[in-house]
Amino acid sequence: MNEQELLTQLALGDQEAFTAIYLQYHGGIYTYLLKFTKNPLLTEDLVHDVFLKIWEIRSQLDIKSSLAAYLYRLARNTALTQLNRISLFDAIRDEVMHRVSLGIHEQSLMNAVEQKQYEELLRKAIDNLPPQRREAFILCRQQGMSYEEAATQMNISRNTFKQHLSLAVKSIREYLLEHGSISLLMLLIAMK
Repeated sequence: MNEQELLTQLALGDQEAFTAIYLQYHGGIYTYLLKFTKNPLLTEDLVHDVFLKIWEIRSQLDIKSSLAAYLYRLARNTALTQLNRISLFDAIRDEVMHRVSLGIHEQSLMNAVEQKQYEELLRKAIDNLPPQRREAFILCRQQGMSYEEAATQMNISRNTFKQHLSLAVKSIREYLLEHGSISLLMLLIAMK
């Protein structure tokens, strides 16, 4: 089967076409990305992300040159995005450690302007949450309820509540990471 036939079959959801593409390009993309990351585990995760993305967008693929060129460009962009995130997290961690070493408490980390910005960003992040996650976050983190009290009020199990809360915190962190500054993010680093 030639490349165009593989892509046509892939667009139709043919798993054999996907497997053929995966087997043909996995090794080369892994080697290519390993040069960027210098980390075999991270590289394997990135390779899987690349192929997952291909599968997810299979019906919209519009490859102008060659599949190989498209895959390698997607792999490079995926790696650069992930490495930038890692770099940002390292910068946040270093900033937190620096401020902790100076003995600065959380509330003194931000001046009045940053506090207002943080509150506004947090409000927007909470508003963007799905209803149950928003309710879980508000009940536990803003109203101070225990997991059991909040789960009872929401009429769900404690484990389901914990899952909603965990996903809410993750979404809020990602929102603040995308829209905030390091100072604003430091307050959420301690959130679990």
